[in-house]
Amino acid sequence: MQLNELGSTTKICQQLATAWAAWRGDKIMPARADMQLEDIVEILPWITIVDVISETELTFRLAGTMIREVMGIELTGRNLLEITEPEYQAARGAGIVQIAHKPCGVVWIWNIAFQNQDYRPAEILSLPVRSNKAGQPVQLLSVMGLLGRSEMLRAMDHLQQLAPSEQASFIDIGAGIPPARN
Repeated sequence: MQLNELGSTTKICQQLATAWAAWRGDKIMPARADMQLEDIVEILPWITIVDVISETELTFRLAGTMIREVMGIELTGRNLLEITEPEYQAARGAGIVQIAHKPCGVVWIWNIAFQNQDYRPAEILSLPVRSNKAGQPVQLLSVMGLLGRSEMLRAMDHLQQLAPSEQASFIDIGAGIPPARN
């Protein structure tokens, strides 16, 4: 799919897509310096930025306050693979590196656990951003929008681990999309 074909995404994901497209202009992806935070001030609590260093090192540079509320812990400084079930870590690491190096975007649907084993689907839009410094890793700028009911549920009070996403759709930003993975 193309960026302008996102269609039925949450409003929060659409806001990021619109801002990201404006920041990049005619480039494949924007640099961090191109980002204008005033364009996304309403959704900043739902934003994460991950440094894509290697298949085993995917570090949260930033995780907004609502991400902490939903996940039940602070993610800034942690490795994304810490919240991935062990049997899926290698595939998730390889997939995220593939997305960053292609580069392309992706929309995921994940079931997020809340207290009392209540699950809620969340839509996550991730788009690549170039570091301001040459030689630094590509970053994934993501936003999470909760689907369904509007009330906020009580977050888990411990680190939860995510299984594979329920759904994933690549977004061609001009460099193509990765081949389908088994």
